[in-house]
Amino acid sequence: MFELAIQELAGVLDRNSWVSQLSGILPLSALIDFIEIPPKLHILQLTAASPLWTWLVTPAGSRLLLSDDNALRRACYLDDYGNSVSLLGIDGRYGDRYIIANPETIRLCIGLQKPHIIANTQRNMHFDNVRIQNLDIIKVSRLEPHNRAKSASWLHYTVLDAWQRYSMRYLATSVLGWVILFVMITMSFLLGTYMASTFLAIVPLTGGVVFGLYAQSPRRLLNALPSTQTSYNRLILVAEHANAMNWTVFYGESTIVNALLNRPLEPQGPKISEARRYVLRALLRVLILGQWSLAIGSAATQDWNSYFISFWILFSIASQGYAIPVRRQAGDWMKSCANIQMERYQTQLSSRRALLNTVLALNPDTFSLVSNTGNTLQEDRLRFYNGAMKWIDPILEPGLNRSKWEKASLQAMNEAHLHGIDDKYPSSEWLRTYSEYWQPYILEGIEMAARIRQEAELPGRTVSPDLKD
Repeated sequence: MFELAIQELAGVLDRNSWVSQLSGILPLSALIDFIEIPPKLHILQLTAASPLWTWLVTPAGSRLLLSDDNALRRACYLDDYGNSVSLLGIDGRYGDRYIIANPETIRLCIGLQKPHIIANTQRNMHFDNVRIQNLDIIKVSRLEPHNRAKSASWLHYTVLDAWQRYSMRYLATSVLGWVILFVMITMSFLLGTYMASTFLAIVPLTGGVVFGLYAQSPRRLLNALPSTQTSYNRLILVAEHANAMNWTVFYGESTIVNALLNRPLEPQGPKISEARRYVLRALLRVLILGQWSLAIGSAATQDWNSYFISFWILFSIASQGYAIPVRRQAGDWMKSCANIQMERYQTQLSSRRALLNTVLALNPDTFSLVSNTGNTLQEDRLRFYNGAMKWIDPILEPGLNRSKWEKASLQAMNEAHLHGIDDKYPSSEWLRTYSEYWQPYILEGIEMAARIRQEAELPGRTVSPDLKD
């Protein structure tokens, strides 16, 4: 029966020359053009989960996987400085400026969140020559951690713990892939396409070696355990540079926000020995060479080996692109390993000054805390907290004009705080005193901050509503 099937398949190639010619093109074009190793390696290092049967390696991917081992172990690949577009973080309490430690992971986590749009209906948006500033507000909060016992064995950690960490979608896709792979290997072997069956067997072996080298355990937030929880929130402003038009505000508990943005993600779980690492790297070279030798060989023979190999390449690409994309895997990591959740709100401001006033009004550290006569803490609204104003320096240099703008902003914020934003806000005295071009932008920023705070339900200075400002 199988001999007859083999003869029929060979006859198709003989009768249709284009089928044979196509088989000489498909494997190499699919393998070279459609497989991106950097994001796959990044998400594998982050989550310690990527179906082993998807690990087809291109020449560029082999150069990456076999490059400096220390560099690949240092951080998740695309978070390492220079491997993706870096982000600038500006601390809302002290004004510190630093390069975000995990830029690509942050992008993946944000990209997964569907934004809630907060429309800006201010008349400033209709001015001529407006310089629109796009602002994302990311509200970060803790989730209750899963109380799992730590595994002493790297094998137990790798094989069993993953089933407790990730979504049913990921697990179902992984199991389905293994079933299809087993069927494909069996079919290709029975039909005499031995190069294809060998190739299909090598792919998960390659994935297993890569997994053993770079993903023994998922990354975790450094210094962000429940025991480190603080009572106060922190605002950090993030952009690609100080002259950007796209800005992101991270707002949440101080230790969580700082761990997410300012500290590298730390591997957890047991590590493999240097001797085992050396052996795995040598084995990886052999397996990658085997993948390419078989792909080239199948293209040269122009037979059904090429179609089996091409199908598996396309199936792997489709699985990673649609069934379990990297953003979805980052979302699983965020909930099950980092134990945080994000809510995303999005708005636009009419100018840079409006942006500054919006962030100034949102910042929980804009005013310092002082003790009153009853030895309780309250905000000192007579002046801005000096440290909290330093975040503005890289965007707007200190000077006489800025000092007057700060004074006008302070007075307008206090009026809004005492009387609310109504028909009597701002006062006629304020309007007469401050007639500079930035006057309407101050009001826009304060009013938009009030809307953002209301719609996003930002908690204020303290994490818990039971703790008063």
